Amino acid sequence: MIREYLEKKGIKMTDSEFKVLMEVATNDIKFNRIGFHEKTNLNDVLSISSLCYKVIKRGC
Repeated sequence: MIREYLEKKGIKMTDSEFKVLMEVATNDIKFNRIGFHEKTNLNDVLSISSLCYKVIKRGC
């Protein structure tokens, strides 16, 4: 579902790039959301995934 959302936004990536993206997004959610006892809805997950993709691409 997340990959489909990103592809609809024009973001194409390989399986390995997607795996890294999901690791970064998961770590962000665990640290910033779960650590502060906040719930993360689907819109938040999609937004975080988009932002993580931008950060990953900027770092390359």
